[in-house]
Amino acid sequence: MDTSAANFAAEVTGLARGCLAQGEPVYAASCVGIGKGSAQWSEQDIRKLEIGVVGAFARGCLAAGIEQFGLLSAAGSSAISRIRYARIMGEKEDAVRSLGFKRLAIFRPGIIAGNAHTPGYLAALGRLVPGSFGTIDQDDIGRAFVGEFLHGQDGTTILENAAMRQRARALGSP
Repeated sequence: MDTSAANFAAEVTGLARGCLAQGEPVYAASCVGIGKGSAQWSEQDIRKLEIGVVGAFARGCLAAGIEQFGLLSAAGSSAISRIRYARIMGEKEDAVRSLGFKRLAIFRPGIIAGNAHTPGYLAALGRLVPGSFGTIDQDDIGRAFVGEFLHGQDGTTILENAAMRQRARALGSP
């Protein structure tokens, strides 16, 4: 699919309907984002990806009838933040929230360890930072998504590092 195409949301709807037609539960998750690359991108380009592409994906999923959506955001996200990245992440959250999913889980990790985009020294230093801005392992985030899809509650749930770890532990180890 061409994420920049005007019909991207409609293409997502068609694909999602095909998945739903198979009869098994279908959950939608968006982990799209640029993370550390945001410093090199213009605000307009970040918005195109974080709000435009993610918003079209979410609209397509909802139009198909998917009721549960998981959204990867970032610690400190707020549409009124003075920090550009946190503000855009907050705007992305608000855009998806406004769609009205029956169940929306917003995941706000701090430093994500275990992926190619986070330098090892940064992940190690982040383990010294308590709370939502510290380090969380990408595997814990993934298990938290699954746990929230399987055991979450209706409405909007926001999970920061501690809540994601708790949800991941409740699901168990791989």
